[in-house]
Amino acid sequence: MKERLTTLAFALAALLCFYVLFFPRSRPTIEQSLPLSTEAGVAGYLAAWRWLEAERIPVASLRFRYQWLDAESLSPSPEGNVLITTLPQRLPFQLAEWQSLDDWVARGNTLVVMAALDDTPQWVLGANADALKSVQRITRIRFDAGKEQSTLLQLLGPQSMSFVPQGQHPLLRRIASLQAYSDLPASHWRAESMDSSLPLSIARRAESDQGVLWLKAQGSGQIIVCAFATPFSNRELDQADNARLLSNIIGWSRAERGRVIFDDAHQGLVDFYDASSFFHDPRLHRTLAWIVVLWLVFVLGPQRLRGAPEGWRSVDETALIEASGRFFSVAVDDGDARQELFADFFNGLRHRLGLQQNGEPVWEWLDGHAGMTAEQRLELHALYARVCARERLSLKRLHNFLSALQGQLT
Repeated sequence: MKERLTTLAFALAALLCFYVLFFPRSRPTIEQSLPLSTEAGVAGYLAAWRWLEAERIPVASLRFRYQWLDAESLSPSPEGNVLITTLPQRLPFQLAEWQSLDDWVARGNTLVVMAALDDTPQWVLGANADALKSVQRITRIRFDAGKEQSTLLQLLGPQSMSFVPQGQHPLLRRIASLQAYSDLPASHWRAESMDSSLPLSIARRAESDQGVLWLKAQGSGQIIVCAFATPFSNRELDQADNARLLSNIIGWSRAERGRVIFDDAHQGLVDFYDASSFFHDPRLHRTLAWIVVLWLVFVLGPQRLRGAPEGWRSVDETALIEASGRFFSVAVDDGDARQELFADFFNGLRHRLGLQQNGEPVWEWLDGHAGMTAEQRLELHALYARVCARERLSLKRLHNFLSALQGQLT
């Protein structure tokens, strides 16, 4: 019993080491609505998707990295498409994606960035922490929080926020006001261009002159940046003139064969291998649980945990010789073996006589040697003739004859 308890303890320790070394640490997940085209919750884009479909505007879901933007299956047109992406993302960007996205926009497409800067939806808590860097890299716009907002950050709670058009632009046609919603406290950010292409501020907060919606040219395309992530969500799409803003963006940016693309991949909805999703798949956990149970049953089951000691056995010196002989008897042709026996016999004699060891017979020396009888000479000649003719002959008999004769001639 003590041996089995010891075995169980070591088995559990081995399982613990395996878990610590091979399974990544994951943060606890909370069921919440995400900004996905398939999401019917408050943060999803399903309402926008169905509305566009009802208006016969082609839509698509991007479930791969940005290198997939050029795929014809995503859109038949290389230009005139609109990509709606929401930040912060749950699936971090890869360095190889940046250039693909830049080229895609510069070719004549429109990127709409809904960034949770001035609003904080609940789903932001489980997203990537480097959201600000991602926004600045995509848009080439630097965002800085004003010092006067630090005290407001502690006072603000869940609230609706309004922003209004600033100036005249086709994107603002027939728009009086827009609305966003923040579940959690949020700060206010100011924008500053990071390159020579200045962003055009086309909307501001209703209570101040702080910009919250920008338009920036990039090659033959453009980037539209919104400091709120929620205006096109299921909860906010029908509020104020949010739906009209989405309609104006698509009507102004999309070409006849272009599509409206929702960036679902970077919010976790992917069609490629994702290690995080793999380790969170319940089927994996069930499979591993069964393997562990069966392994423990095998380890602790009715089997002998210690082998019975065997008695002392002496070493058989002839075992190696016998095994080698069986090996060579199978691997070497019988005819070649007979010839080698004769060659070895004659080479032994040639060595004694100081002759070249080429395996050739030394008949003159043998015929005049007094250590051989006349019958042995005749038998030796006959056996050699039969070997040269490759006739069947007992290897054992030939070996014994040559060994005895060699002993006589020594």
